[in-house]
Amino acid sequence: MQTEPSIYLPAQLECFRNAIESSAVNSLRICPTNGKPSLTDSKFAGFPYLPKSYLHPKDSNGVFMPLLAQINFAQLPSIPHFPTDGVLQFFLSTKFNHPLEEKSESIFQQDFKVRYFPSLLDKNQLIHDFSYLETSNDFPVHKEVKLAFHHTAEPVSASDYRREHYLASSKLKNQFVSEDGRTFDDLYFEKFMAAEHKLGGYPYFIETDSRRDSTLLKKFDTLLFQIVSNDEQGIMYGDSGILKFFINKQNLSKRDFSVIYFIAEQF
Repeated sequence: MQTEPSIYLPAQLECFRNAIESSAVNSLRICPTNGKPSLTDSKFAGFPYLPKSYLHPKDSNGVFMPLLAQINFAQLPSIPHFPTDGVLQFFLSTKFNHPLEEKSESIFQQDFKVRYFPSLLDKNQLIHDFSYLETSNDFPVHKEVKLAFHHTAEPVSASDYRREHYLASSKLKNQFVSEDGRTFDDLYFEKFMAAEHKLGGYPYFIETDSRRDSTLLKKFDTLLFQIVSNDEQGIMYGDSGILKFFINKQNLSKRDFSVIYFIAEQF
């Protein structure tokens, strides 16, 4: 586990540093940036890397799914368990353009698709004509953007169910640590919400971590990818929501992306 640079903590939380840092895992924060991405670049939205021998994913209604995100691991810093090369893609059904429910979750890749290509083909072996795709201004990512990545060590998030294990929050949550009357929980939620675009690290839940009371869902112990609403970046899921994809760490290490737990939440 890499913990450099040191995790910044408010002065009121310094006395809990050892406990907080014990939960730290590696994460790659994702930042949309300027530049026109190619078919093989890391990006949000746009056209995917798609060999001619593959079909474009469709949802349960038989409608082509737009690309939500594409990650080219050769372009970013390495973190444990994640690939160091190849392209990972996330497709999302247009059903999510106008979500009706506050929370949707699935482990069946019918209205989303995660696809991994361990190596890249020459451009003459790729599809370049995507005229079959319908354009929509309602897709959660409004325009294609290139991505930059920043490596960080991230402590357990305020809403991850494992926080109780690392920080014994039942004992700390009502402990006053600030002169203005804020408790440990108040400060921790303020500092470590984890509401960022990222690979790895810990998730942000609007309500509660749905894995908490499920033996099955606890197997999805690794946050594969998270994208959050951000008006300035042209990203908006529902009424300011968040999309998360989880995977089992062993499957991730084996480059097996066939079993994914997907959660879409909105306020």
